[in-house]
Amino acid sequence: MAIPEQPVIWIKPDIENHKKLMKAFGQFGFPAEALPLDRFLDTINFDIFTFGRPPVSIEILTKVLVLEFDETWKESVDYVDEGLLVKVIHLNHLLEAKRAAGRPHDLSDIEKLSKKA
Repeated sequence: MAIPEQPVIWIKPDIENHKKLMKAFGQFGFPAEALPLDRFLDTINFDIFTFGRPPVSIEILTKVLVLEFDETWKESVDYVDEGLLVKVIHLNHLLEAKRAAGRPHDLSDIEKLSKKA
C-alpha cells in the first residue's frame, strides 16, 4: 500500500482523543493551540484540519460525509508497515464517502479504486 502524498487521518472527536492528539502534536513540534479542543469537538463548523505543507503535511478529519465513525471503525482493516499498526478504512466505505463528496478528484479516485477491487 502506498502512503498518499497527504495522509488523511479520521479521528473520533472526543476529549480523550484530543488529549492523545495533543501528545502527538508535542512529539512533532506542533503547538497545542494549533487545534483547540472546542474546534476539535465542533464537527458542525470544523471537520477538516490541515497541518504542514506538501510534501510534508497531514489532514485530520473529525467527520466524514455519509459515514458514521463507530460503524466504519468496526469494519476497518489492519495494515502493518514496518511494525506500525494502522487502521485503514474499508474500501466500500471509502468509495461511499468519495461518491458522496462527488468532487472531480474523488470521482477519478473511484474509477481507479474500482479497477483494483
